[in-house]
Amino acid sequence: MRQDAWTYEDDTILAETTLRHIRDGSTQLAAFEEVAKALNRTPAACGYRWNANVRRQYMDNIGMAKQKRKERKEEMEVNGFSADDEPERMQVTLTWTEVLRFLRNQRRDFQTLQNRIKQLEKDVEIANFETDRLSQEKQELEAQIHKLSDEYKLINDDYRALLGIVERARERVLGMPHDA
Repeated sequence: MRQDAWTYEDDTILAETTLRHIRDGSTQLAAFEEVAKALNRTPAACGYRWNANVRRQYMDNIGMAKQKRKERKEEMEVNGFSADDEPERMQVTLTWTEVLRFLRNQRRDFQTLQNRIKQLEKDVEIANFETDRLSQEKQELEAQIHKLSDEYKLINDDYRALLGIVERARERVLGMPHDA
């Protein structure tokens, strides 16, 4: 057996590293360079091993890694990072610029929400004041209605009494009996 033969562990390291690079949007060449350093081999040997033997065993994993890369790219675009902003090789960790951009966006969103909350609190205070004012106005109007209702009953009673007096006077003047 050759001293530099590829072992199962070597193939696993090659596959996992290459899949990670695919998933993260990096190149396979960068993966081969990383594996070459780890296994003390050349990048060309790693590339040859990947293409000649290992890749076929991981076709499903390659498809999933490419899908993850696509989802990550879409997520970054949704979060305000365009593919043009990304370096040629996407990094696993965020850069300080990305962290600061994210934090600034969060602070801006937080301040917007705080301002909206203050405005809503003012709106609630105004609505409560208006509710109290309308409630008091309703009580005053109900009191006026009650007073006017009492006055109407009094006037109506007086009017009926007056009509009774006028009717009796007319009967006396005309000499007609009251019950006729």
